[in-house]
Amino acid sequence: MNMPQKEYMNRQEDTCFRRGIRITLNKKGEDIYVKSRHPVKYGCYSEIETPEAVFQFNLNNEIVGMQGQQDNWPSSLEWLKRTTGNDWVYYSTGGYSGTYESFGKDFLTEPIHFKIPSPYNEIYKAIGEYYVPNFSYISNSVLGVDPFNETSVQNLISSWYDILNTSLQPSCDFPEPFASFINEVLKITPQILQDRANKLFNIIGSRPSVLPPDTRHVDYNVIPLSLSEGCIYKCAFCEVKNNRPFSTRTASEVEKQIEQLKQLYGHNLLNYNAIFLGDHDALNSNKDFIIENAEKAIKQFGLRNSCMHGCSLYLFGSVDSFLASNDSFFQQLEKIGCRTYINLGLESADQATLDYIGKPISAKQVIESFKRMMYINQEFNNIEITANFILGDELPPEHYSTFFQLAREGLDHPQNKGTIYISPFFSTMPSRSMLFYFNQIKRLSRLPTYLYTIQRL
Repeated sequence: MNMPQKEYMNRQEDTCFRRGIRITLNKKGEDIYVKSRHPVKYGCYSEIETPEAVFQFNLNNEIVGMQGQQDNWPSSLEWLKRTTGNDWVYYSTGGYSGTYESFGKDFLTEPIHFKIPSPYNEIYKAIGEYYVPNFSYISNSVLGVDPFNETSVQNLISSWYDILNTSLQPSCDFPEPFASFINEVLKITPQILQDRANKLFNIIGSRPSVLPPDTRHVDYNVIPLSLSEGCIYKCAFCEVKNNRPFSTRTASEVEKQIEQLKQLYGHNLLNYNAIFLGDHDALNSNKDFIIENAEKAIKQFGLRNSCMHGCSLYLFGSVDSFLASNDSFFQQLEKIGCRTYINLGLESADQATLDYIGKPISAKQVIESFKRMMYINQEFNNIEITANFILGDELPPEHYSTFFQLAREGLDHPQNKGTIYISPFFSTMPSRSMLFYFNQIKRLSRLPTYLYTIQRL
């Protein structure tokens, strides 16, 4: 049974020191997601600090974050986060040495030249965040180095439970409620965490191979709810699709998911204010079905009573499902009162490029979708449609010229909605060169433009 928000939020932070170990219960992090140059913890959590590392735990006493304390830890600004899918993600500054800027070029005799160190400039320009999420699995990131090759990072991931078990035994040395907290923490072994992740995937039908890129706005902290599975295109170039034909879940299946997810997330539901409506093209579901289940999930998960302010929905859409969505549907979405992000895979407005990558749509449909995206973003305050395009050294030149016809010539001024995510495509180009070409695209685009960081659940 979930703990009422008021009961938990009224608890006071409490700290205990024993044997060089600091334990703090009921810590309160930020209650709104921010873009910060410094490490930020969100929601309600507890913390254990040992000589080796600092460990954070959610309201179910599951480990969710850690940072090494030894001299060989890469940086005091970098840390590890564990996802509900039981992946460890390393948040890094990107390994940049910084960028050089000039001030006063047009009005000073001698302009001032200065260096802005990472992560204050280059990283944010590339992904819209001050930190790069690095994954232990293959993704498409062209930023930074691989922190999982660092011995200190490898050791902490493999030994965190042993460190805690050795440091905290016997728990009777600690007073209550710290002793009870320690006992609960030590009950949750790495195998139990993996079992819980597997249970999550079983509840929703499979492991989501990719989250919408807009979930970066909530640090990828989303509750997955499968309204459908599969996609309608099966594009040849796509590496995150599954082989299942598109199908929609029944109302009873979705209701069962909600109940099981409530039980699985338990007390920690208080730390969530966002839902991912899966799978790869939930927008292709019946529109009333989407609205009804979004409203039901928001209520059942208690998103409006979260430790985190606000409420948001995320889903993927295809060109066909988007063009089939009328204004009435978006009006209903707007009335829900949550911020809604719908991400579309447009990829290219050039027919030769679409044919080359094996995407079975027409350039005319892409152009029509882009124009409708701009219309929806202008008409609805709580809805943002975003789009994905590809970048690669083997693509026809017309791919880029048609992109700029949409994202530059077609707009008379810069826009603050309608983010474009650029995804590297089968390129042999070195990452630094890829980043250079991306920056040229970003500079010319009149829409917010970032690299697509592919993260799974």
